[in-house]
Amino acid sequence: METKGDNFLHEAEYDGIKELDNRVPPWLMYIFYITIAWAAIYLVYYHLLKKGPLQEQEYANEVALAAKDKPVSTFDENNIQLITDTVKLAEAKIIFKQKNCFTCHGPDGQGNAVGPNLTDKNWIHGGKPQDVFKTIKYGYPTKGMLSFKDQLSDEKIVLMTSYILVKLKGSNPANPKAPQGDIIVE
Repeated sequence: METKGDNFLHEAEYDGIKELDNRVPPWLMYIFYITIAWAAIYLVYYHLLKKGPLQEQEYANEVALAAKDKPVSTFDENNIQLITDTVKLAEAKIIFKQKNCFTCHGPDGQGNAVGPNLTDKNWIHGGKPQDVFKTIKYGYPTKGMLSFKDQLSDEKIVLMTSYILVKLKGSNPANPKAPQGDIIVE
């Protein structure tokens, strides 16, 4: 083995290439020793003495803290109060258009080849506010009605329910689709 400064040249050679055996720089060795010391301290403090929480416990603590900060919803979808405020119902009409409800139910709720008429007294899945709310929120995917629970808050769904039952129902638009479902008597 030849010496070349602080480096040692190995005698092994392959295709004219010789390997140097360089010493590791001292600063890198210090970092290596510090990480070993830190690992020993961590092991003793967290695992042997159990003075600090482990990752699983820290995660559980954070989840509990987040759950405590989350507002508690007092919303009851079985006891819906319809909104009759004209400003709010105008907002609901905008949502009706934004969510493309008109593509299936027509611009005035009169229904078309895809969706049922929302203006008559006949309802396929029930015409009570709770029924309409659940239809909007959970949908009927097998019948083509999408679920809006991931797109609209419960308050916006109540607003849409109110728009359908207060503004559209009984509005007698032009060219309504033939009645479908059961007649709901109020």
